[in-house]
Amino acid sequence: MKLTLRPEWRLYPLSSFLGVLDLKTGVVVALLFALVNKVAGIYGLIAVLTGAGGSFAQLSLYIYSALGLIALTWGLKSVQAEDPKHTLYFAHLFFADHVLSTSWTVFFAVLWWVYNPHDGKRQVNSPAQQAMMDMAPSHGPPLTDEERAEAARAIWNHEKGTAMAIIILSWLIKFYFAAVLYSYASHLRKGSYRSLPMTRAVPLSAARMLDDAALGLAEDEQIEDFYRVPLRSPGHSHHKSGGSISSMADFVSSPAARPKSGLANQVTEDDVLFDSDEATFVSSSSRGHSRPGTDEAGP
Repeated sequence: MKLTLRPEWRLYPLSSFLGVLDLKTGVVVALLFALVNKVAGIYGLIAVLTGAGGSFAQLSLYIYSALGLIALTWGLKSVQAEDPKHTLYFAHLFFADHVLSTSWTVFFAVLWWVYNPHDGKRQVNSPAQQAMMDMAPSHGPPLTDEERAEAARAIWNHEKGTAMAIIILSWLIKFYFAAVLYSYASHLRKGSYRSLPMTRAVPLSAARMLDDAALGLAEDEQIEDFYRVPLRSPGHSHHKSGGSISSMADFVSSPAARPKSGLANQVTEDDVLFDSDEATFVSSSSRGHSRPGTDEAGP
């Protein structure tokens, strides 16, 4: 039994990016944002390896971001080449990356919202950071631990709503990017991408070149040209002094022999030429069918 959704519940692929850009351009923009995100993860990995410190969750996220750059590079090539099969595979990978990134985001959000005390205490992760804190000038009167904790909680209560809104908005934007990528792959598989309103059609010459490349016509023409025998033009052909024909090309390009004067007169008068056998047959038949009472009457 096959389960199908109602027509009003079915999801149809998008035809543009935010209603202002082509789908392919929108996919490239989305992948560039993802590329910036992955590159930021590489900088975090460099910071951890140089002694900045970090938890296992942070280190695993940075390593995953470095590996994600390889998949992004492959996906960009598939999108630019308009490969339906590879683009669909990359759409699956992009959505899986969204799910994994969501799990890391939820983990760090719970850690920051619930387990972080937000008491304003300074955390030193390296001796270099401690040296910078000692050299930094102090602004305002020094605060006690209770005053610093109260000020930190006030700042956190003021900013946590904005932080949550940014996280949710970023999650929705990446979900929309995945929908755009799936729509692009769907249109490529159906062959309807070039018929979308905001998609520029391929020029006719480019389309013919793509068709010829797909059918292998260009290679066939090259092979045919390679085995083709060059022929001389009639104006540049020459014969040897002995009158013999030097080559097949000379034979083809040689001028036709002139007819004799008597034969030329016969062609002019009768406008019909016969072979010797045909002329004999016509002569005998004309004699046999002559009218009675003439000298050429038959027996």
